[in-house]
Amino acid sequence: AHPAVEGVMLWGFWELFVRENAHLVNAEGGVNEAGKRLLGLKREWLSRAHGLVEEECEFRFRGFHGTYDVEIITPCEKVCKTIVVDKGYGPMEVSIDL
Repeated sequence: AHPAVEGVMLWGFWELFVRENAHLVNAEGGVNEAGKRLLGLKREWLSRAHGLVEEECEFRFRGFHGTYDVEIITPCEKVCKTIVVDKGYGPMEVSIDL
């Protein structure tokens, strides 16, 4: 989520086609230690939030910059919105009219 990070480049995937110790999957298709670490980071970095709206009509979650698909379910309807969190250091407030 750091604003200076534009992406992550992987040099190798499968051990038979890249230099030694630069792969994420072994020749048998199993995930090696580097692959396990990458999957762990992916789980840590994903932003998935579920919950109820507070009395102040707010729902707060910690997320990283990127695009989010938001689904709001009320007793009367389901509203789907896409929001974009831009790079930055401070909190962001998004209003969604129902």
